[in-house]
Amino acid sequence: MDLGMCLDSDVPRTFTLRQKLRYRFDNTLSKGIWGVLGWLGALAIAFIVVVALFLRLTGVGPGEESTTFQEGVWIALTRSLDAGTFTGDEGVPFRLATLTVTIVGIFLAAAIIGLVSSAIDTRVESLRRGRSQVIERGHTLIVGRNDKLSSVIKELVEANLSEKNRAIVVLTPDDVVEVADDLCSEIPDMKTSRLVVRSGNPTRISDLEQGNPAEAKSVIILRQEDGSDAQVVKTALAIARCLPEGSSAPIVAELEDQDTADALADAIGGRLLTITSSEVIARIGAQVARSPGLGGIYEEFLDFEGDELYVIDVSPAWVGQTYGQALLASSTATIIGLRNSEGTFVGPDTRMVLQAGDRLIAIAEDDSKFSLDSSPQAWDPTDSRAWEPLARPRERTLLIGWSPLAPMIAQEIDVHVAPDSEIHLLVDVPREALDAIVTAMTLHNQTLTIHPGSPINRADVTAVLARGPYDHVLLLSEKESFSASDADARTMLALLHVRNYLSAHGTTENIVAELVDPNDVELTAPAENSDFIVSQRLIGLLLAQLSESPDLAPVFRELFDSTGAVIAMHPVERYVAPGPTTFRAIIEAARDWGVTPIGVRCASSGGPSGVLGGGIRLNPAKDEPLMLGEDDSVVVISA
Repeated sequence: MDLGMCLDSDVPRTFTLRQKLRYRFDNTLSKGIWGVLGWLGALAIAFIVVVALFLRLTGVGPGEESTTFQEGVWIALTRSLDAGTFTGDEGVPFRLATLTVTIVGIFLAAAIIGLVSSAIDTRVESLRRGRSQVIERGHTLIVGRNDKLSSVIKELVEANLSEKNRAIVVLTPDDVVEVADDLCSEIPDMKTSRLVVRSGNPTRISDLEQGNPAEAKSVIILRQEDGSDAQVVKTALAIARCLPEGSSAPIVAELEDQDTADALADAIGGRLLTITSSEVIARIGAQVARSPGLGGIYEEFLDFEGDELYVIDVSPAWVGQTYGQALLASSTATIIGLRNSEGTFVGPDTRMVLQAGDRLIAIAEDDSKFSLDSSPQAWDPTDSRAWEPLARPRERTLLIGWSPLAPMIAQEIDVHVAPDSEIHLLVDVPREALDAIVTAMTLHNQTLTIHPGSPINRADVTAVLARGPYDHVLLLSEKESFSASDADARTMLALLHVRNYLSAHGTTENIVAELVDPNDVELTAPAENSDFIVSQRLIGLLLAQLSESPDLAPVFRELFDSTGAVIAMHPVERYVAPGPTTFRAIIEAARDWGVTPIGVRCASSGGPSGVLGGGIRLNPAKDEPLMLGEDDSVVVISA
C-alpha cells in the first residue's frame, strides 16, 4: 500500500451504499436501548406489512373469501403477539403462513423482553452505584472517605435529633454499596437522619454537583488516608465553584500542612474553615498528658452530647458591665469568653467592658437553656489581685515511639514546664536517624535523652520505665513506618507493656496513647481515670461541630492554638478554703485573679451523672453545694 495515497487530501474517499447504511445502523445502535428498540420495531412493522401483502396477493385466509390488506395486518399482528391464536386456523397454506408469523413474533418478543430486562438491570445497577442527582435541601454534604467518616456521621446524627428527616449525603470515589454497608453496620440507628451515598470524583465539578452542594447547609471535606493535601485543595476549590455567590454554607476541610491551609483560606475566603489535624492532635496530646482529665473536657466541648458551647448576644442590661460581672450573668450556663469587633477571646481579662453588639460564649446543656437571666451585681475590678502564676514544676516525660507529632508534642510541653525538666524518648530507628531527631527537638526547658529500643519489646519498655518515675507517658503512633492497622496494633501492645509494669510496681503515671483508627479506641479501655486515648475521632468531632456551628471556629482555634487560651487545673485553696462552698463563690474569687473558672475536679467523684472522667464537673449550678478537699482542683481558662 502506498503511504502517500493515505496522506493525499486531494483524493476524496468514496463509500459504498452498504458502508453508509452500516455506519448509520451502528450509530443508531450506539445510542442505547432506544436505538435497538427502534430497529426491532421497524423490523416488526416491515414483517407485518410483508405478511399482510402476501395474504392479500395470494388470497390465503381463514375462510373461503380472500383476505384484505387491513385484515392481513390484523392477522399478522395478533399471531405475532399471541402464540396460541393460530391453533384454530384451517387450511394448510394459511396455517403455514400464520405459523411462520408466530415463530418470528416469538423471536421478536424475546428480543424486546431481553432488551427491556437488560435496560432495567443496567438502570438498577446505575442507581446502586450512586450516580443519580441528590435533590435534598439543607443537608450536610461530606466529600471523601477515611476512618473519621463514621465518627462525623454519628455526631451529625446527634446534632439532628431536634430536626426530622435531615439528610446526610456522602460523596466518595469508592463503591457506593460497600460504603453504605460499612456505614450501616457501624451506625445501625440513624434516628431522625437519613443517609444518602453517591459515587463520584471529589475533584470534578460535574460529580460534585450530584450532591447538590448549592443547597447544602454545610460541606465537610475529608482527607484521603493515602492522599495528600493536594486532593483537599482541588476539592475545596471545586466546591467553592459549585456554591452560589453569597452562599453562607461553611466548607470545613481537613488538611495536614498549616501553610497549605492558610493559602487555601486566602483563596476561598471566610466561608472555608480548615483543621490542621496533626497540630490539633499534638496539642491535645500534650495538654492531656500534663493534666489528667483534660481529655474529657475537650470531648465534652466537641461532641453533641451533654454540655456544649453556645454563643448569645449581650443584652442591653449588660452593656457597660465588665466581663468579670458577666461570669455570673446566667444561672444555667458558664461564661467562658467574649466575641466583639476586635475578635474572639476565650478567658479574657475580667476587666474588659461589654459593648453593644458583643456576644458571650458559654458552656450550656442546650441553647434553649442559655439565657442571661441574672441581674448585674456590683464588682470593683480595681480589687483584682496581681496575677501570680503558679510555679511551673520540673517534670519528667516519656515518649514511646516516633511520629512527626513528637517534636510538636515536645515543644508544647516545653512551654509549660520549668527549666531542667526532662524528656525521654524510646525509639526504634537507625543510628543515623538519631541526629535528625535531636535536630527536630528544639527545646529550651527540657533535656532530651534518647533510648534506642523497640516500643513493642517488653524488655526495652521495662528498661526505660525503670529509669522513672515519670510524670507523663505518651505512646505515639508509628503511622509513618507502618499501616494504620499495624501502627495501632504496635501502640496497643506497647500500652499493655506500660500498664503491666506500672501495675506491678504500684505507680500511677498519667498515660496518653495515640491511635489512628477511631474504632480501635474501644479495644484499649482506659485502666485509670488518668489514661486517655487520643485518636482521629477528635478530629471527626471537630469537623462535625464546625459544620453545625461555624461561629465556634475562633473559639476552638483559641483552645487548640499553642499561643491561645489554656485550660488548667488550679488548687482549690488558691480561690476558696477547702470544705463546703459553691461554684458562685469560686467564680467571685477567681475573677479577682483574672481567670475564668469553668468547673471543678473532685477526687471523691467518679461516675455520677454530669461527672466526666477523673471526677471533673463542668458547668455546675451556681448555688449547688460543693464539698471540695485539699486534693481537689478548680478547672479554669486563662489567656
